Amino acid sequence: MGSNLYSIGLSGLLSSNARINTTGQNTANVDTEGYSRQRTNTVTSPMGGVVLQDTSRLVDKFVSTQVRSDVSDYSYHDTYSSLLSASDSLFAEDSVALTGYLDKAFGALQAANNDPTSSSLRELAHSSLNNLVNQYKTLSGMIEDQENLVDQQLETSLVDINAITSKISELNDKVLREEGLSRSPANELRDQQELLAKDLSKYIDIDVQYDEKGLMSVQLGSGQPLIMDQQHTELKALPNAISPNKVDLVVNFGDYNVALKTKGLGGSLGALVDFRSGFGELADRTLGQHAIVMSDALNTQNAKGLDAKGEFGIDLFERRPIQIFSTRDNIDKLPNISVKVSGGESAKITTDTYKLTRTDDDRFAITKYDLNDKAAGQSVVFDLTAMTPDSKGYYKIDELGLDLRVADLSKFDEDDVFSFSPSAGAAIGLSMNAKNGDALALSAPVGVSTSSNNLSDARISLSAVTNTSHDSSAFAMDGSLYPSAPHQIYFTSPNSYVIRDVSGVELAKVDNVQQYSNLLEQAGLAKEAGFDVSISSVPQKGDEFSITTENIGPSDNFNGLALVNLQNSHLVEGKASLTKAFAGYVSYIGTKAAESAGHAESSEVIMNDSIKRRDRLSAVSLDEEAVNLMKYQQSYSASAQVVTAARTTFETLLGIMR
Repeated sequence: MGSNLYSIGLSGLLSSNARINTTGQNTANVDTEGYSRQRTNTVTSPMGGVVLQDTSRLVDKFVSTQVRSDVSDYSYHDTYSSLLSASDSLFAEDSVALTGYLDKAFGALQAANNDPTSSSLRELAHSSLNNLVNQYKTLSGMIEDQENLVDQQLETSLVDINAITSKISELNDKVLREEGLSRSPANELRDQQELLAKDLSKYIDIDVQYDEKGLMSVQLGSGQPLIMDQQHTELKALPNAISPNKVDLVVNFGDYNVALKTKGLGGSLGALVDFRSGFGELADRTLGQHAIVMSDALNTQNAKGLDAKGEFGIDLFERRPIQIFSTRDNIDKLPNISVKVSGGESAKITTDTYKLTRTDDDRFAITKYDLNDKAAGQSVVFDLTAMTPDSKGYYKIDELGLDLRVADLSKFDEDDVFSFSPSAGAAIGLSMNAKNGDALALSAPVGVSTSSNNLSDARISLSAVTNTSHDSSAFAMDGSLYPSAPHQIYFTSPNSYVIRDVSGVELAKVDNVQQYSNLLEQAGLAKEAGFDVSISSVPQKGDEFSITTENIGPSDNFNGLALVNLQNSHLVEGKASLTKAFAGYVSYIGTKAAESAGHAESSEVIMNDSIKRRDRLSAVSLDEEAVNLMKYQQSYSASAQVVTAARTTFETLLGIMR
């Protein structure tokens, strides 16, 4: 009995000592990040006393999984919100907003129209337009700087992710060795793994599992493995050949790479990828679209007038060529293909990515894709062999507002894909082509006059100029009207008129006239002429009106007013003016920034709640440990008394035997 009592007391001492050690370990690590409270487990021995089992961590794997998920979600929204907030501040700042520069530019054009002969007002207008171009470049440069910053963060994040997965893999090896030499689990090592997994979830959404050996394995949310047993893979970022502004993430297995879906990565890495390929690219393309529309509209309109030297207006702005991309196998084919925005057709240009493919021997197709790589509308299919190119070899694709040149059809295969975005980089590639204010074509290219012998008070006026190209209008290369063009309108009655050329030959006759605007259009000659005229009131029989390029005064501002009116025209996709489109985009950014900030706040609350749930079980409570320490001290003392009693009993028995 004494022997049993001695064993019972000794086992109690060992148990209490182990629990005191565990309590001390808990107390010492009260502020250690990632530490999980430990508990020493015991069972009753059939022979009497207590048997130590192990010292385990108090953790709930389901709660830990939820913590990692919520940490990843918060990290995503917090990073994305931070990036959006920077963009919002950038675009909403009055000193850099395009709206102010647009207003100043068109205001200066209006001032020049008030006195087209003033060289100083022309120079002011030219300077304002140049400032507008520079502001497009400035904003585009800011967007590019932000993208470069995101690229740097992306590169740093991948280094951190690979470092964390390497450490977790190393800890798997240490856990395997330590637990092979001990009956107790490697609690501290597993805490370190859990903390590293939590840190990893800040960067990317992960799924943590444990194999039959209890070793941690980590997979991405999409299923690709990052850690298997004691081995780990690496994440790498590679440029996308066909869409350079996008990033291809791959899982590197040493000898080969496996592509990783970049959608729904989660964590800060997912936010960086989504912002870079989505919002950052959208900002650049939106700005580029506006730059294309602005420059194309003003260039097209300027060509319809005469400048300060009496010559047809030149392009005020110049844009760099649209870049075309393809796979490595097709790099040698890129010089054979080029694309540009059709003159005057910029309203058809969108922020989408255009992909050109050859469908069969004769036909090609262009399909537009949005920033999420979803097809935007039906493909435009065309047969280049059935189309007529212009003098420079460009085919006009009317539906898209693009001119396409393919030098050698035989070099393209059916599986070839060529990608381009007209709006990408267009803002930073914009430049001023006009050297000075004299290039502003404020005057009309054609003049009209009313015969002094007319019986009525009707007056003729120029109502529209639509085309001044010497090969498709009434205007010759030197600016004069072709002899066969409309030169005179003669009314044979108040409701009928004839149109004659310079020799008096009748070109057209119109009867039953109900209204007196756009007379050339009523005669079917407006498109061929490139201009139209109207008269103010009902004419009389015998009234004559002349059309010539010689009756244009130096103060004429017909085309200048048309240039100014572009400010309020629906130029952007035919829906909004430049000012409204930019203001709408700024508003869109502000809305998204506020929405993202709200997601960040709510996800932070959810994350903190999950962490509190974890801490209620796993975090160290000094009050609870103090109570445990007193209890185990008392238990230790009591067990010592049992040992003492056993020794006394044993000595008494020995005395009796003597």
